[in-house]
Amino acid sequence: MSTIRLAINGRSYTVDADPQTSLLNVLREHLDLTGSKYGCGEGLCGACTVLVEGRAQRSCITRVGALGEKQITTIEGLANGEHMHLVQEAFLEAGAMQCGYCTSGMIMSAVALLGKNSQPSRSDIIDFMDGNVCRCGTHPRIVSAIEKAARVMRGSGARLQGSAPDARVMRGGNEPADQANEEGRLALIATQTTRRSAVAPPGPSLGKERLVQDDNETFAGKGVGR
Repeated sequence: MSTIRLAINGRSYTVDADPQTSLLNVLREHLDLTGSKYGCGEGLCGACTVLVEGRAQRSCITRVGALGEKQITTIEGLANGEHMHLVQEAFLEAGAMQCGYCTSGMIMSAVALLGKNSQPSRSDIIDFMDGNVCRCGTHPRIVSAIEKAARVMRGSGARLQGSAPDARVMRGGNEPADQANEEGRLALIATQTTRRSAVAPPGPSLGKERLVQDDNETFAGKGVGR
């Protein structure tokens, strides 16, 4: 056991843990930050994605002893109170979720993408998000949500960053929400804070080859399954 200091969501934490312990384990078991989900345990499905110094990183294969005091952002660190991050808003408005298990990892990867490329093409989005698995097949809506967030970000003239809590881009903080939108917002927040849920087996990813959107709004084509 070692005493390890971590900088997470703008706060400093001290934990007693083996330096070889995964960041995901520390987040969930030591700090009760359960928005990052355990999926495959091998860094392949993306459910556990967090940002380390603004870059997407799989927390299930990241050892806490290697982090020092690098700035870590989890899904819990994106919203500003009840005001959601613009990527969270875009996912909600696009309905880019079903069971919600992969959603926090998808959002964190999207934030990382837009932090480095504010004008991604659809191909850029598909390539970058290929490592994030959605077993429900909501990939078309996920891509649409990221495109929408990119448009909003460009329209606001703001620079999106996820590595520092004071660099968030928010939208609509003073606008009243209708009942349906409010219920959806609360459902999204609930997926970020729910205690441990069942492990989700890997499902289809976006795939880097040519994909076709069919009538059921799912992607079909080579590279979809793993």
